[in-house]
Amino acid sequence: MPTITGLPTQSGGLSGNEKLAADLPDGTTIQVTAAAIAALAPAPTTVIQCIPIACSDESTALTTGTAKVTFRNPFAAPFNLTGVKASLTVAQTSGSIFTVNIKESGSTILSTKITIDNTEKTSATAATPPVLSDTSIAADAEITIDIDQVGDGTAKGLKVYLLGYL
Repeated sequence: MPTITGLPTQSGGLSGNEKLAADLPDGTTIQVTAAAIAALAPAPTTVIQCIPIACSDESTALTTGTAKVTFRNPFAAPFNLTGVKASLTVAQTSGSIFTVNIKESGSTILSTKITIDNTEKTSATAATPPVLSDTSIAADAEITIDIDQVGDGTAKGLKVYLLGYL
C-alpha cells in the first residue's frame, strides 16, 4: 500500500500549495499539490428544491380572489427562485385563460403571470410561460397566491410550485 506524506498535522486542512507525496510499492515517489487534487473533484451541484402549495381543496370550483392562500418562506435564508409552476386537478374547458399571481410581501414576483390554458391541467404546457421579475424570496417573507382570472368556472384543485435553491 502506498505511503502518503505531507499531510497537515493540525486541523484547518490544506491551503492548496502544499505538496503531497506518495511512495509507491515499486519504489517511485509521486508528488502532487492539494490544489491539483481538488481540481479533479467534480464541481458542486445546486440542488433544486420545490415548495408545493395547495391553494384549494380538490372538489370546489375555483373563483378569482386575492390571497387565496398565505404562507411564509419556510427557510432561514433567502429562497432563490429558478421557476414557478401551477397545476389543476380538474381543467376548465373554456372561457378566459386561468391566471395565477404570486406575491411576496404584497408585491408580485412575476412580470408574466402563470397561466393554464383551457383543457390543460398544468402551466408547463401553457402557450405563454411565466416570467419571474423577483428571483429571491426573503427569509420568512409572507407569500400570497392570487387567482386573477378564471374561465367557465369548472377548474378545481389548484396547486402552485416554487422551484429554486438556498
